[in-house]
Amino acid sequence: MLGRLSHPSARRLLGLASALLAIPALARAEALKDASNAPDRPLPAPIRAKLADGEERTLDEPLEAARFALRKRLPAGETALSPERYFAALEHMRAMPQHSIAAKTFLPSRAALAAAGASKEARIDLGTWTPLGPGNIGGRTRSLLIDPRRPQTFYAAGVAGGVWKSVNAGANWAPVGDLLPNLAVTSLVFDPTDSRTLYAGTGEGFFNFDAVRGAGILKSTDAGATWTRLAATNNPNFHFVNDLIVSSRARNRLYAATRTGVWRSTNGGASWTRILDPHVGDGCLDLAIRTDKASDVVFASCGNFASGTVRRNLKAESTSAWTAVLHEAGMGRTALAIAPSHQDTIYALADSLAGGGDYRFGLHAVFRSTNGGASWTAQVRNTSATKLDTLLLTNPVFASLLECGFSDANVFLNQGWYDNVLAVDPKDPNRVFAGGVDLFRSDDAGRSWGPISYWWAEDPTGPAPSFAHADNHALVFHPQYNGTTNQILYAGNDGGLFVTRNARAKKATGLDVCDPAQGKVAWRNLNHGYEVTQFYDGAAFPDGKTYFGGSQDNGTSLGTEAGGRNWKKLVSGDGGYVAVNPEATNILYVETTGISILKSVDGGAKFDGGTNGIDDPASLFIAPFILDRSSPSHLWTGGTFIWRTDDGADFWSSASTAVAGDGDSIVSALAVAPSNSNRVLVGLSRGYVHRNDHALSASNEDWPFVRIRDGFVSSLAFSPSDDRVAYATFSTFGGRHVWKTADGGATWAAIDGSGATGLPDVPALSIVPDVSDPDVLYLGTDLGVFATRNGGASWAIENTGFANVPTDRLDLVRGPGDASTLFAFTHGRGAWRVRIDP
Repeated sequence: MLGRLSHPSARRLLGLASALLAIPALARAEALKDASNAPDRPLPAPIRAKLADGEERTLDEPLEAARFALRKRLPAGETALSPERYFAALEHMRAMPQHSIAAKTFLPSRAALAAAGASKEARIDLGTWTPLGPGNIGGRTRSLLIDPRRPQTFYAAGVAGGVWKSVNAGANWAPVGDLLPNLAVTSLVFDPTDSRTLYAGTGEGFFNFDAVRGAGILKSTDAGATWTRLAATNNPNFHFVNDLIVSSRARNRLYAATRTGVWRSTNGGASWTRILDPHVGDGCLDLAIRTDKASDVVFASCGNFASGTVRRNLKAESTSAWTAVLHEAGMGRTALAIAPSHQDTIYALADSLAGGGDYRFGLHAVFRSTNGGASWTAQVRNTSATKLDTLLLTNPVFASLLECGFSDANVFLNQGWYDNVLAVDPKDPNRVFAGGVDLFRSDDAGRSWGPISYWWAEDPTGPAPSFAHADNHALVFHPQYNGTTNQILYAGNDGGLFVTRNARAKKATGLDVCDPAQGKVAWRNLNHGYEVTQFYDGAAFPDGKTYFGGSQDNGTSLGTEAGGRNWKKLVSGDGGYVAVNPEATNILYVETTGISILKSVDGGAKFDGGTNGIDDPASLFIAPFILDRSSPSHLWTGGTFIWRTDDGADFWSSASTAVAGDGDSIVSALAVAPSNSNRVLVGLSRGYVHRNDHALSASNEDWPFVRIRDGFVSSLAFSPSDDRVAYATFSTFGGRHVWKTADGGATWAAIDGSGATGLPDVPALSIVPDVSDPDVLYLGTDLGVFATRNGGASWAIENTGFANVPTDRLDLVRGPGDASTLFAFTHGRGAWRVRIDP
């Protein structure tokens, strides 16, 4: 069997999986720290977690990422994040002055410029920030539109990067409009008679956690250039707009599937009427509409973690008469697809709610109707004899470790609650495509299936032709697809956008699932400037010409001036904090999730484990660590304890007793004074800040602390010229967000300013003092970058040229002649930089 494994990824996966599963579960965690992220074949973070602790994990990293984002922002006692907070902050920002770092000048407010009739370009042309990419990596995408009249024109929605447009079939992309990127854009539709009119639904309501609540439906009538929120959707009924469809019979008739049911508008979104109450808290997730009938025949799929049901309305334009046409015990989230060439044929892909066993949140069944949804037949179930047919909603290679000869045990990682999509070949009602972790196809009406993509067919030399990113959410055929000369199919997933031109090529069968070289459907990355990467952290090398960062589900990647906006992936999975040794830039540190630091001594070609000695019962999903740039053999990290290494992460020791606060108080930020390595500050998730003036000799001791305010300390930074001056930022809504100490952390005072020149109530994520002027501070927030030139007495919006995007990390690099460069690593719009002349 082993002789069949021709692709390097297969052989590496074999060796790693065999080694990991041969040792007891409790011993795997430490082995994984050293082995699982080796660039030969890095395993994704959810699988590492599963192998490491041996527990049955059904909700993995997507849910943890959402919980982490919410934890940073929600005030105590609140459970849902209201987007209205962001709209209030934006209104405050309209009256604030603007500032250009590059020009060192202030600009009129946005309101003043708008009143004067200034164009959008005039409002941003002084920003002079340069986008760095990654232009080849992308980010989670749940919707793609192709203009049927202009098939070179595409629109895509990044769930943290707004709406993007391409006018050359994805050869390059540009953001359109000024959406709030913190809103999860999950659905896009055209007006069928005027493709210049688009609707965008917000709110990613696909899993049972209020971490990515939206703010209704947005509308554009100028091909995406500007967007307006539909006032009638500014209410809780439209906090999660999971799907949108437009009637082909009436241009102003829309249907929306939301957490509270199915809603209909007959006037282009000006008003809405609920026509289906699902009576389940998960609401409705998928809609499908026939285009061959005089009336709107609409199907709605409702339920995710609650019991799933498919309903049909034969005259949805005028009635609320729905009939439950498909429901079984144990059936959960269900995707729908109508065959375009024979619309009496409809398919449904349902995940399983059954407890226990291998298939919870994996496949329940694939159903088919040939009489317009009146009756349904299960084409395949999770009990079917051919195992490959049952793996549509799990990770197929890890569910086949035993059969592939990779290991003596299989691992089921099911995500039918998260990635679950169906599409029917436009010319063949018996050919069906399904997206879960990987992509599958059936050529016999859903009775048998085989993979047509391999998420793990990637190594440092580049991906195999069969590689497409994992976690699929959208499948769209080219408007001129004919199944012969045009077999173009597009996929939207957690890695952005991918395309194949031979969608009908041979699919995998049998043990072909074990070898990516057997995949004959060839995929190509379409993220050519589709820069929606969601960074958690980033850092620049001392020369400012190389930079890298860790991002959500797209690992850690490195960019260079020479490489342009094409970045090189160093480590897969969820990426976290990063650091580079300024004295030997071939030494890099990265992490995945939790305290999982990895070290490379060859510029990122190979990584080894770097957490020897750490034994911490808890840490954040993205755990902070920092490198002392003035003494780079010293690094700091923490969870419920503070940890230090004195030898470049060869060994760590505990520098503290348990940190302040209750069990929910965890290390969230760290800073070392650049002029004094003994002075260290440590911030916690409940507002405490520890300090130590002899940190390099600290060992299992109590650190003095103060509680600045209740909230999440998102970053700390020392003044470059005075080691007793430092700054703390808070990402929790409902309080002051920027604080200053002048006595090494014993006492703190807020410096948010007030009035029109004060900061809005918006999460602050990262702060950097200027290296040449102690009164100049740069602040990264959920709505972009702010600057002060008087120590925080007044603030201005930094006129960056990029949208109001969460800016998780700012990094300042000093160059020759006292010039410096400020880098911004955003959570949804990639990385940027601006030069600051002395």
